[in-house]
Amino acid sequence: MSPLADHEDHPGSADEMVALMREQRRATRAQLDRRFTILLVVWALAWCVGFFALWSAENVGGNPAFRIPEQVAWPLFGGLMLAGIVWSIMTGVLAGRDFRGSSQLAGMLYGWSWSVAMTGAGLFTFGLQRAGLTGEMSALLYPGLFIILVGTLYLTGAALERSPGMFALGIVMIATVVVATWVGSPTHYLLYATVGPSALATVAVLQARGILPTVSEELA
Repeated sequence: MSPLADHEDHPGSADEMVALMREQRRATRAQLDRRFTILLVVWALAWCVGFFALWSAENVGGNPAFRIPEQVAWPLFGGLMLAGIVWSIMTGVLAGRDFRGSSQLAGMLYGWSWSVAMTGAGLFTFGLQRAGLTGEMSALLYPGLFIILVGTLYLTGAALERSPGMFALGIVMIATVVVATWVGSPTHYLLYATVGPSALATVAVLQARGILPTVSEELA
């Protein structure tokens, strides 16, 4: 029997294959949405707790309700940021496995770009500190540089995944740095602890409800 005759004998096979492929795409997309939604929640919690701790460690202009020792606040902040970076790398690498073709490599490279960018930023600021960077400037530079990198990586991820929501989130991150830096220390910590997590949580809720998809269906 020829392939054409076999196809004519089974007219529903092609439709079933298309339906199966569409179902696999939906399942992949749902999995990606869950991963990135969890990532946003992780960063929202890390920002809220970490920056609130830094604000509460300031003697002048900090939290009026209670104070956290600097010896506790900074290690707590660093640990939370490191956890967020590791989670971001894992999310990017795992997401790359769900993409097709060249998108798989792009997803994995995007995941590792978080590690490269943050490591480079850390070494850069360490070099500035050795060169005599003042404590007041460090308080503005360290979180500002970190968040600008996060915003830039979100912008890059938005282009990779064709996600307008992630692009908007990157813009909010960068705009927050500009406003917070103009406000100055230590109030900038409070802005980072509230505005950033609020934007992250909003996008996470929209994604969880299916209002804002994480990636284009063409990539899933």
